[in-house]
Amino acid sequence: MMEICVFDGHCDTILNLERTGQSLEENSCHVSLQRARRFSGYAQFFAFFTARGPVDPQTYFRRLYACFQRQLEQLQGALVVCRTGAEVESAIAQKKRAALLSIEGAEAIGCDPGRLDWAWELGIRMVSPTWNDANPLAGSHLTGEGLSRQGKEFVRRAQSLGMVVDVSHCSEQAFWDICDIAEKPIVASHSNAKACCNHSRNLTDEQYLALCQLGGTAGLNLYSRFLGQADVTMETVRQHLEHFAELGIGHLALGGDWDGCDSLPEGMAGIDGYEALYEYLQQNGWDERELSQVYFGNLMKVVKQCNM
Repeated sequence: MMEICVFDGHCDTILNLERTGQSLEENSCHVSLQRARRFSGYAQFFAFFTARGPVDPQTYFRRLYACFQRQLEQLQGALVVCRTGAEVESAIAQKKRAALLSIEGAEAIGCDPGRLDWAWELGIRMVSPTWNDANPLAGSHLTGEGLSRQGKEFVRRAQSLGMVVDVSHCSEQAFWDICDIAEKPIVASHSNAKACCNHSRNLTDEQYLALCQLGGTAGLNLYSRFLGQADVTMETVRQHLEHFAELGIGHLALGGDWDGCDSLPEGMAGIDGYEALYEYLQQNGWDERELSQVYFGNLMKVVKQCNM
């Protein structure tokens, strides 16, 4: 076990476990508690993604949530659901793994600002207005529309509750519309540098600087298509990290998109690959303070600021 604390902003593992019937303890996915035990501390945002499910999104959300509850029962306290940053720190101090819950695409709650209170009571602490399709709240990175009046109400209500608003899949116009009304930090939980890979899911330098100004973070996405076109290696990953770090290292985090992608950088097969990446970055001049910020501290700071 390495003395590394990891706080990752995005995985789709629950979707995969619901489909396959596997256990979060040990499975063929990118994320498992077995893999997570390589770290001295581990916190993970588990996303509920419903937009392309077998039934309507709201029904599928309830189904995925029930699956997650069954997983918790089977794990008998090894994984703790946390609703605040303080609870994350407490879980790690007790040598337990910490789970935080997010919704990827507001279709899961009918794009209804009024249902955010219900989601909050269930433990949801991060929400992204869109996935790849436009909806009544906003356009996506593929469709381009801005934030609607309903979308503005949704963002304001989410922030007033203490939810972290995630802009990773939003259109650029919706991103700027959210920045205009945000009163707390926002995040791009799993988005890379557009300067390094010109993909619509990645952030321009101007967007990253806007996140910095709001006190938010961008989380490193390890999907090869968002890192480079071919032969993605640890060096490719380092280029994205260092590009954003030069703009503001205090706002750079992890968001692997684990179990939501089918190709990863060479040498990484799951969350335990963060160990090899840590060592690679150390060999290339990163110090422990910088790595601690990116691997854990920066996202923790956002969670604490939003949940106050």
